[in-house]
Amino acid sequence: MRRMSMKVVLKLAIAAVILGLIALRVDFSAAFQLIGEANFFWFGAAIAISLVIIIADAAFWSSAMGAVGLSLTFRSALLFGVAGWFFINVAPSTVGADLFRAAQMRAAGATTERAIRLVSAARLMSFASLIAVIGVGLPFAFKAFESAGDRIALGVIFAAAAAAFAGLVVFGPRLADTALARNAKPVLFAGLLASDLRTLLMKTPANGWLFLTVQHLCRIAGVVFAARAVGVEADLPAFFALVPAAFLAAMAPITIGGWGVREASFVYFLGVAGVDAHAALATSILFGLTRILIGLAGGLVWLAARSDRFKIAIDTPGPGDGEVRTKA
Repeated sequence: MRRMSMKVVLKLAIAAVILGLIALRVDFSAAFQLIGEANFFWFGAAIAISLVIIIADAAFWSSAMGAVGLSLTFRSALLFGVAGWFFINVAPSTVGADLFRAAQMRAAGATTERAIRLVSAARLMSFASLIAVIGVGLPFAFKAFESAGDRIALGVIFAAAAAAFAGLVVFGPRLADTALARNAKPVLFAGLLASDLRTLLMKTPANGWLFLTVQHLCRIAGVVFAARAVGVEADLPAFFALVPAAFLAAMAPITIGGWGVREASFVYFLGVAGVDAHAALATSILFGLTRILIGLAGGLVWLAARSDRFKIAIDTPGPGDGEVRTKA
């Protein structure tokens, strides 16, 4: 518990440092003035599109888990998804969201060990679909960047991310059969994770990938709506090209809820799209507020549905822990 508290404090400190650095070059008072004058219609639209993300996410989990032989109804996935936004966006936990997702998999019949791997594999699938969306928008992004160095940097990051994912899928499963895996549990976990990822990639139906892509497109739309709420006339092709890259940068798990990292990435990438720094900051904060509001509602859902339904106890057997474990 003390170690967890230290991680939370460290993440808060990192977020504070990043926000402090942003404050050195961006007028926070101007950003908050824009937020105070925000258009409620567009703010409501940003919240509504976030609800679509939750629905698409539930549809993905139901589809993907069925592909690997687990039973997770859309209704259950939706309930878990709504409550999960509390852990992802509000709860001060470094691993709460992942453990929450793992609880879903255990309830669906997976062993505890495999549940954790499937959560990680599903995250990687979302990462892969994000890389694909970035790839589609890359030509537009190159046009938006004035500096050749920035274009090269974005291209290198995209290529490195795609190569890392491909390497994990192609070579990762072999790790589980190495001598090192027999003596090092992290290596064995990585190998089995790669096997589960490969299984999901091969067996997830096309609609599963559609649901993942819809989520990314809805996130882009959410940023567009948040920008419109603070008076920014969004350049749609530029936002489509640059917002996914901003999300990729904000995926670094070094702060709680991505605060600080998201603001820095939005200020940079929306700046490339021609948005003033204080307006980009206001857009990021408003977008974050939509997630907090839904997260708070998710917390109420979690309480109303009896919190013990969502707990995961690593040291107790789950519904599938009596099954024979395999690599796939």
